[in-house]
Order: sequence, then C-alpha cells, then structure tokens
Amino acid sequence: MRFFKVVSVLLLLAQTASSHAGERAELRALRDQAGAIQETVSGTTLPEWLRNPPSASTRAGEALGAAERERMQRLTTAQMPAVPDTDATPTQTITLLVSRALGAAALRDIFASAARPDVRVVFRGVAEGEPLVDFMRGIHAELEGLDPMPAVALDPTPFREAGAESVPLMILSGPDGEIARVAGLSDPAWLQAQVAAGRTGDLGVRGPVERISEPDMLEEIARRVAALDLAALREQALARYWTRAVFEHLPAAREPRTRVIDPLIEAKADIALPDGTLLVRSGERLNPLDRLAFGLRLVVFDPTEPAQVRMARMLGESAGALRPVYLATRFDREAGWEGFRAVEDALDETVYLLTPDVRERFALERVPASVEAAGRVFLVREHPPEDPR
Repeated sequence: MRFFKVVSVLLLLAQTASSHAGERAELRALRDQAGAIQETVSGTTLPEWLRNPPSASTRAGEALGAAERERMQRLTTAQMPAVPDTDATPTQTITLLVSRALGAAALRDIFASAARPDVRVVFRGVAEGEPLVDFMRGIHAELEGLDPMPAVALDPTPFREAGAESVPLMILSGPDGEIARVAGLSDPAWLQAQVAAGRTGDLGVRGPVERISEPDMLEEIARRVAALDLAALREQALARYWTRAVFEHLPAAREPRTRVIDPLIEAKADIALPDGTLLVRSGERLNPLDRLAFGLRLVVFDPTEPAQVRMARMLGESAGALRPVYLATRFDREAGWEGFRAVEDALDETVYLLTPDVRERFALERVPASVEAAGRVFLVREHPPEDPR
C-alpha cells in the first residue's frame, strides 16, 4: 500500500501543477456547497437552516430521550419507514394525507387507525417559520401512548401528485398506481371495502375536510434558497478560510544541503486490480519513478519571509524543462487574500499550500527547498535565502 501512497502523491502534484490558477480549494468547496443546496431543493435532504440553531436543537434532542428521538427520526424521512415483519408484503398501500389544521383530536384518531403495515400518514410540511424540531415534538405528543406506532412522514410529493388542497385525503395504491381515493374519511378499512366491492377511482368527499395549513416543504426550501445572499455567503466563507487553514510550517535553511530520497519500496502483500488482475506480488521491490515520470520541480518556501519569496522565484525560473510547482508552508493570516495574491503576483505563478503527505514523502525539513527527480531517486535540496544585506 505504501507504493500506492507514493504514486498518489506524484499524481496529486501533477494534477495540481496543471490546474487552472483560479480553481482554488476554497472556491471548489463553495461550488460543492452550492451543489448540495441544489440537491436539497430537488427534495433529497432537509437543509440545516430549517432546524433550530444547533445549541437549541441539541438541548431539545437531549430532553426528548432515546425513545422520542427514535420516533422523531421516523418523522424526518421522506420515504415510507420500514414496516414490521409480516407473512407477506402488502401489494396495496394506503397513503393518508393530513394536516395539523385537522386538530389534535382528529389527528390522534387518524394515527390510531393508521397503525398498520400497509398505511402511512403524510404531512406536506411544517408551519411557516416553524423549526423542524418543534414540529416533531408536537407530533410526538400526539403519538404518545400509541402501540403499535403508525408510520408518519414529511413528504410533499404525494400531495403534489394528488393535487391535494384539503385533507384528510385517503389514497389506495397498487403496483400500477392509484386505485381509489376518498376525501373526508380516514378509516383504511372503509376504503378497502369499497374497492373490494368494485368501487374505484375518486369516491368523492364523504366527510368534513380542512384546507392544508402547512406550505409545501420543497417550495419553502426553494423560497429560502432564493432568498439567500449567495454572494455574501461566499465572502464570509472566504474570510473564514485563513482563520481555519492548517499550515505545515518549516524552519529556514541555514546552509546548503542536498539529500537523496530513494522511493524504492517492497510490497508487503499482493496488490490486485478490482477485476482480479495481479498488479504487484508480495515481496516485489518497486520504484514509482520506473512507472511514472516526474517532470516537476517542487519549490517549497515560506511566503512570510521576503528573502524566501525571492529565492523561490529564482528556483522556479531556473527549472529549465521542468515545470515549477510552488508550495507554501504558511501565509500571513492577517493579510488574508490580499497577502496571498501579493505572493502570487511576486512569483507570477499559482501558489499552493504544502500538505502533510508531500512534506512526509519527501522528508522536507527546512525551506526554501526544491525537489526533483534524478534518475531513479529524488533530490531534495535546501537553499538558504539570500542575505538582504
């Protein structure tokens, strides 16, 4: 496995060197975060900002206890929860669309009648501005004492598919889709009896209904995402970067020194590809440079010292056919992005942060330093920064 770790370092450096200068790690992180928000809008996950602030949510979770947290977990899923083991999987299921507009007493009756493996009770969303944990606590209070527990979910999808505006709405579905529906009733046995008697389709309104009080959860998510100031969030994320960045600081070199790093390794076990093809045999001695060319000169330096920046530029300009890759051991946190851009301007090149893997693989001890391949070994040279006097 050490062979792959060395090769991974070489590949990482090659990819780093060919990356576009503007594609910074922090900007990629922001792009990934935006992608996560888009996934949320499509209905996969409920975003963090629909919940209480972390401290409040944590206190609420601790107060509820293990049993309540288990029930609350069932509420947060947008899929039908697992049902108890039965002799046969139901071929027909009933979805009971409800709202808290029905009132606590009616909801409790619905929960009691829906405690069956072929029935789930679904809410469209939470009240406008309501933290999710408050919604779960309220529903939990209505479930208290029920045994068995009904399957309850937050999922606006069946409401959309049914075009539901009033509840309760009970829908019986089979493998080929909807079989029958009825509004104003919530007894699954009644609907199943009607279907057994040959009555299918829309059976009309058979009891009192209420208009759904909760907004569509996905529409609410989309609305809140649209209201986000993404530009401000980006600036905040960039501003926080330098306070959180981890540096691989190394002391300054005091005298010229050259060290040879032999990458030869011995495989401790057979290494095979996913298809079973044997790549490396146990006990085989390998040199990654035999299989992967290293056309780079790594220039490792401390940008907080002007003399090291000047030395780094000299090492880069003298690289010849090699491609220089500048690796910084640290940056001035107070200077932030302005300081970072000033270093890149001074070198007229992209600058990357030195990572622990690279520092360890090339046994870097002092800077400025350069690393390049020479035949089947690496040469690590330390270059004392020039005396400004």
